[in-house]
Amino acid sequence: MLSLVEKAVFLLAATVVFVLVFKAGRAKLRLIMKGRPVNRFDRPLKRIVEMLRQVLFQIPVFANRPVVGFFHAVIFWGFLVFMLVTLSHVIEGFSTSFHLLGPGFLSQLVLMAANLFALLIIAAVLFFFFRRYVFKVSGLDRPSWESLVILSFIFMLMVTFILFEACKIYNQAPGWGNFPALVAHNLLLPDTVSQAALAFWLKLLWWWHILIILVFAVFIMHSKHLHLIAGPANILFRNNDVLAEIEPVNLEEQESFGTAKVTELTRKDLLDLFSCAECGRCEDVCPAFQSGKKLSPKQLLNTIKENLLLHSGAGAAEKTLYREVVAEEVVWDCTSCGACMAVCPMDNEHLAKLIGMRQYAVMMESHFPDEFQVLFRGLENQGNPWGLSSASRTDWIGELEVPLLAERKRADLLFWVGCAASYDQHSQKIARAMVRLPNKAGVDYAILGNEETCCGDSARRTGHEYLFQMLAGQNIETLGRYSFKRIVTVCPHGLHVLRNEYRKMGAELEVIHHSQLLLELVQAGRLRLRPGNGHSFTFHDPCYLGRYNDIYEEPRKLLRQTVGNKPAEMKLYRERSFCCGAGGGGMWKEEHSGKRISHCRVNEARESGAHTLVTACPFCAVMFKDALAETGIEGLRSADIALVLEESLAD
Repeated sequence: MLSLVEKAVFLLAATVVFVLVFKAGRAKLRLIMKGRPVNRFDRPLKRIVEMLRQVLFQIPVFANRPVVGFFHAVIFWGFLVFMLVTLSHVIEGFSTSFHLLGPGFLSQLVLMAANLFALLIIAAVLFFFFRRYVFKVSGLDRPSWESLVILSFIFMLMVTFILFEACKIYNQAPGWGNFPALVAHNLLLPDTVSQAALAFWLKLLWWWHILIILVFAVFIMHSKHLHLIAGPANILFRNNDVLAEIEPVNLEEQESFGTAKVTELTRKDLLDLFSCAECGRCEDVCPAFQSGKKLSPKQLLNTIKENLLLHSGAGAAEKTLYREVVAEEVVWDCTSCGACMAVCPMDNEHLAKLIGMRQYAVMMESHFPDEFQVLFRGLENQGNPWGLSSASRTDWIGELEVPLLAERKRADLLFWVGCAASYDQHSQKIARAMVRLPNKAGVDYAILGNEETCCGDSARRTGHEYLFQMLAGQNIETLGRYSFKRIVTVCPHGLHVLRNEYRKMGAELEVIHHSQLLLELVQAGRLRLRPGNGHSFTFHDPCYLGRYNDIYEEPRKLLRQTVGNKPAEMKLYRERSFCCGAGGGGMWKEEHSGKRISHCRVNEARESGAHTLVTACPFCAVMFKDALAETGIEGLRSADIALVLEESLAD
């Protein structure tokens, strides 16, 4: 079909595009390789299988947005089909007699799939156009000329394909797989056409289709749609361990701490920047963004990417990330809830960037919110965030009979009370319930008493890694002196740190949450309950219990047995649960912009119609107690799951 000159022009154009794409890809790769090496090559077969599963079946794209996910998947699956079709299309320009898939059944099957997907993709393009430019759905950047270009390219590719196949019908009978082209031929084209005109239109449509593909390839390398290539690689190198894992800092050998410059991020962190699809899912669930604060997880990655791209220019100055690139309010707004990472279809790791900047701010610049002065001083001098005397850690016990591990040396169960349940008057009610209930059930347990000190969660999440390691080392040494089978704690933050982060420091501990222990005791008949009272309740999934440690079912099972009915779930629950605002140091500082995160959550609980907002974390309990008082919501109370259970015990 193509003349000798046209074939030469195509080969030249394809070569130029290949060179441009290669150079752009190499430049991006060089930028990524400026980052620190990180070992993400463990379990390679599992990584490859999981990446293929997520990419081919578009699993993350469907999550939470099934309609949007369907149309995204249609475009992706259509792209896979059109890889064969486009290759065949190119060959047709060089030889009309050669068929890539042969003239038989397989060729017609692929052609039918291509035609079907062409129609579906056109529908998808229209859907996304109206969604972004007509209905202007929140979370999408507006106006986005890049998205408009991409949608236009995809639309024209489908139209030119259908029209090209329709024109071919003049010279050959349409196969059973080419019915959309036949419809287009009958509706849009004249009954007869000269061979000269037909040859002109076939060539025009062929070149139009091919040139769009060539320009598309170059455009992708310089736009946010690079995620089409970077995304699968990012999923391949995801963290297969705990959510938002914090990389240990070698305090003895390192001279600087945290992330000062963009090139001090890991290579996976830098790959994240090119993988972001800017879909806005992270903003949908981010408590800081949703409550009107400056932090946007999506914009955070984009801001850092812009700084990284400065390195593609000769002699570009490298700025300090904290305050020079990323505003300090953005860094400290984060509650470390992990919701952004849990919903990201590209497995981007937003928290690693923020924690790195916090470590730099605290340990290198001594620059942090003023309220943290009290936090750090209390942790360092007294082993608790309140700065109260370490000798008063067991004052909450009062007249209760509580065995000390120091006196017994061994026990089946170590009750890790935690700082909040030891010092905060409201949370002490939870600790006392967790003594009375095991006493009633005949559990062999003990506590560390004044030997216990803060697990270090607040220190680590606010960037004070030195203080965290000091506290963790002290606790690990204390725990090593005694014999016990399991640790139970009422604090999900303590659960996560003891179970997952102490392991990186050599302490293998089996840690359970108090809701899990109480469920065991109820199911074993060691705690007998009255018939359910039928009261309406809703359960708040603490971030560090649910997203971080995948504990969702046990609290609900316990409550169903206790109350006698299913929870009236809030709009955001389980994996999408909205944070109480206490994590990441939020417990210890004021919220200076937007709404209070805890107010947003209790209003959501009110809308559920429940009478009791059940918590399973002392931090959440404190935040909701204050929020209910401040908002003046009536007809809704907040209570820990242990207290709800205790109210329902049979005499």
